[in-house]
Amino acid sequence: MNNLLSNNRGSVGRWIVIIVVAAAAFFGYQYFKKTPRYALIQFKKSVMFSNAEGTREFIDLDKVAARLPESYTNKEPDEKVKKRLVGELDSPTEKSIFKPVKNWSVLIVPIAVSENQMSATVIPIEGTKITLEKTTQDQWIITALDISE
Repeated sequence: MNNLLSNNRGSVGRWIVIIVVAAAAFFGYQYFKKTPRYALIQFKKSVMFSNAEGTREFIDLDKVAARLPESYTNKEPDEKVKKRLVGELDSPTEKSIFKPVKNWSVLIVPIAVSENQMSATVIPIEGTKITLEKTTQDQWIITALDISE
């Protein structure tokens, strides 16, 4: 203990810097988890690794299924479309609806957040538009996917 507190070559200062850096990293990550970019990253990761449960955390399937174009829904009821979406998300094979997701550049794409900080719009690749909304728990979820074929 005496060696730790002695001022030989800045040992106390070194610990202070380590604690400050660790605290900044922890609080920075907590802040990042409450951004739309984090939701996009997690959504893409769960689609790429066929994790439907992880995907459900970052997408509102009710709203997304209702807003999909007829070319995807074939005028089927929303419940049937949601079931098909979940089946594709769990499937390790190529996903027809989510095929463009693997080409999304979610790390550098600009995100337009509304003035009230409750909704955001992202165009990760040309022809694809994503709408996100903030929940009461300060988490962002995808509420609309306009994916070009």
